[in-house]
Amino acid sequence: MTKTNQCAAPNAEIWRALNRREMEAATVGFLHEGRRCQSTIRVLELGGQRAVAKDYALTPPFFRHFVAPFLLSREARALRFLAGTRGVPQVFARVDRQALVLELIEGQPFNRFQIGELPPEVFVRLQETIDAIHARGVSHGDLKRRTNVLVTPEHQIFIIDFAASLIGRRRFRPLLNWLQRQLAEVDDKCVPRFKTTAAPHLLTPDEQQKLDTPTVLERFARRWLKR
Repeated sequence: MTKTNQCAAPNAEIWRALNRREMEAATVGFLHEGRRCQSTIRVLELGGQRAVAKDYALTPPFFRHFVAPFLLSREARALRFLAGTRGVPQVFARVDRQALVLELIEGQPFNRFQIGELPPEVFVRLQETIDAIHARGVSHGDLKRRTNVLVTPEHQIFIIDFAASLIGRRRFRPLLNWLQRQLAEVDDKCVPRFKTTAAPHLLTPDEQQKLDTPTVLERFARRWLKR
């Protein structure tokens, strides 16, 4: 989702009845051509509108038929749950079991920026976006990847790829709710972790301590998963 959107403002209605054949016909480019189990990211244009499609149709058969539909359903559910949250893209439509249409964000992934290129307010906005997501009872689950954070030309922040997300605060689901909170603690290391690579001079002592103190899930991963 890194191309510049020069078309009209997003309108979900034109995408809702899109089928695979129409999606392929509306494809005007690719942001990422998936390999193995990675999705292909298509740029779509229809009726003066642009969007992206996250498409798993070219992944291996088992992943395509069983894993991809689960990941797309989880992502779509989280994005709909977070609708209206600043810094979270809109979900427009589910094309089929292998493809999801999303808002096209004008921006560059965080890993494209060198030390000192980003102003301090970017990190403030990133933390505000993470806090807003957590305030809705959602954890992202994959904010270690700098490609999952986009910075627009105006230095606004968007967080993408909610395939690993988890929605908590559910009645009669104490274990799931606990896991969501633990994942949120891992999410909270995103800003200090990103500062170490893009703005080490902005890293505070408290943030360094946060990085140095493993969360419950990190301790589990180190002990049992050797990660």
